[in-house]
Order: sequence, then C-alpha cells, then structure tokens
Amino acid sequence: MKRFQTKTIIFSALVFAVPAAAADLSGSWTIAGDVVGNAVNMSCAFTQDGAKVTGACDGVTTTGSVTADKVTFQHTQQGYELTYSGTLDATGSSMKGEIAVAGVTGTFSATKATPAPAAKADLAGNWTFSGEVAGNAISMKCAFKSDGDKFTGTCKYQDLGDCPTEASVAGTKVTFRNSVQRAQLYDLTYNGTLDAAGTAMKGDIAVAGVSGTFSGTKDK
Repeated sequence: MKRFQTKTIIFSALVFAVPAAAADLSGSWTIAGDVVGNAVNMSCAFTQDGAKVTGACDGVTTTGSVTADKVTFQHTQQGYELTYSGTLDATGSSMKGEIAVAGVTGTFSATKATPAPAAKADLAGNWTFSGEVAGNAISMKCAFKSDGDKFTGTCKYQDLGDCPTEASVAGTKVTFRNSVQRAQLYDLTYNGTLDAAGTAMKGDIAVAGVSGTFSGTKDK
C-alpha cells in the first residue's frame, strides 16, 4: 500500500508540473497607465512566435516574452527605456502590471482588441465558369441566389441546358453540385476557393471517379 501511495504522489506531481501553454499575445492592444503622475496611453501591435514577442507601440519597436500568463515587454521612448511586466487574465484578452523606468515604477492596464468577424462571402449573382475533366471542356454560366446559409440557383452548360445547382460557402471555400445528361447522367461536384475580393474562384471538379480543374469569375 505504501508503494502504491508513493507512485500516486509522484504521478500527481508530474501532472501538475506540466507548464501551462503560453497565451497568444498576437494582435492589437490598447494600453493605459501612469508613472509618477505621467500618463501613459498608447496602441500596440504584437506578434508572438513561441515565447518571443515583437511589435510596435505607437510606432516604436517593442520586444518581449510570454511565459504562461506572465508578459514582459520593453521599448525606448524619448531616451527612456520602459519595461512593462504584466499578468494576463484567464481569457488572455487583458492584463495589468507595473512599468519600470529610470528607477521609478508605475502601473498599467491593457486590453486586446477583438478582431472583427470575417464578412461572409456572397456567392449570389451571375458567374461564368470554365474547366476541363479528362479532356472534356466545361463551359457554363450560373446564377445563384441566397437561401439562408446556402445558395441555390441554375447553371447552364454549353449545349447541355439548365441544371439546378446547390452551393455552400464556408469562409473562402465553396462547394456546389449539379448533374448533366450526356450519354448518361453525371453528378458533378465543384470544390473551389474564393479570392480575397470574393469575385473569382479556382478549384477541382469531381465526376464519375475522375477529377479536373475549373475557374470562375463573378459577372459585373
């Protein structure tokens, strides 16, 4: 029994000795503080690589480090070297701490800006597509309309008529499907990636066990 208890204690110690993952300081921060009556107000943009932090505060080059919830960064302004030592909150979105400069100290607090959610890509409108599958050229025009989180519409293949089409968008990834009748009925799946403007895409076509490529542009 004593041997079992000893192993249990050792195991528990090892578990609790695992260091917490460092928070991600990357992003924009607003910092306010005071050092012996001198107000500190600045905006910082940080990039974190492992435990190392680089960036700028009001255009001044800033370097630092993160260890678990402890943050240290420093820079030089107007000939004074300032060192900020702070503790992050549980969410990693704010911190408080001390400023050390020229033998005196002050306090500061900081808040991380919440990034704006990415705008949902709007597939609605008219598109022109071209592509190729196993030597077979594909040319079609599609008209999509919004249906909640999905898009529906019609794609007209050259010489093959209109085909009902369903599409979905997740970030910059687009998937749409339709079927065409040639010698037999073929189900085609298009998986594409939108450009930054959301007005062009490129990707792969899957049909009958083979694949091809396609590109498309949104009509102006």
